[in-house]
Amino acid sequence: MVFSIEFLVKNYQNKCIVSTKRLVIEAQESLEAILHAGSGKGGVVICHPHPLYGGSMDNSVVEAIEDGFSRAGFTTLKFNFRGVGGSTGRHSEGVGETADVLAACAFLEDKLGKDELLALAGYSFGAWVSANGILRISRYVDLFLVAYPFSAYAPPDLEAFQGRIVLVGGSRDDISPVDDLLSFYKGLECEKHLKIVPSSHFFDGCEKDISDFVVDIYGESEG
Repeated sequence: MVFSIEFLVKNYQNKCIVSTKRLVIEAQESLEAILHAGSGKGGVVICHPHPLYGGSMDNSVVEAIEDGFSRAGFTTLKFNFRGVGGSTGRHSEGVGETADVLAACAFLEDKLGKDELLALAGYSFGAWVSANGILRISRYVDLFLVAYPFSAYAPPDLEAFQGRIVLVGGSRDDISPVDDLLSFYKGLECEKHLKIVPSSHFFDGCEKDISDFVVDIYGESEG
C-alpha cells in the first residue's frame, strides 16, 4: 500500500509542467519518498549518503543528481533510508538499506512503462548500497555513482553487470580517493564514463557540475 499526496505546478497557460508526489513506500519499513514525473525518457532511483552522519534525500548532491536526471526527462524517485526523516526503522549497516533500495526500485519499475530506461544512482554511502543492489535488479541497466566511499567499503564485483556505469569523483576527496576511483574505473569492462570535479567529498559549490554531467550523458529533455 502506498500513500501519496500530489502537488502540481502550472505555467501561465495552465499547463502542468511539474508533477511531484510525496509517497510512503510500504516494504520491510515505511519509506518516505518523493516522485517527480518526467517526460517518459526513463526513470531513476536516487540513494542518499550515510544516515548516521546526517544523510537524507534532502542532501544537496542528491538534489543535484535529481535535477540532472529531471532535466534529461527522467522520472526521479528519491527516498529516505529506514530510520531517516519520516521513514520507519533504524540503520542496519547496509543490509536493511539494500532491501530499501530494492523496494524503491520495484516501486518505480511498476510505475513506468516497460520500454523506459531504468537507472540507479547513489552518493557516498548511497553509492555503495546502489552498487551492491544493482545485480539484483534485472531491468536497471545504468548505475550512476557519485563519490563511492572506497576508504570505507570495498566495491563489489560488477563483472557480471552488462549495463553502463557512470562515475563522479572529487579531486580532493579523502573518502573517495582519486587513485582508488581511477583504478576501479580502469578495471570496468562495461560501457563507462567518468568525471572528476575539483572538490572535496561534499561537492560544496560544485553541485551544478554533477547535474550538468547527467545531462551530458543522457541529453536534455525536449519536454
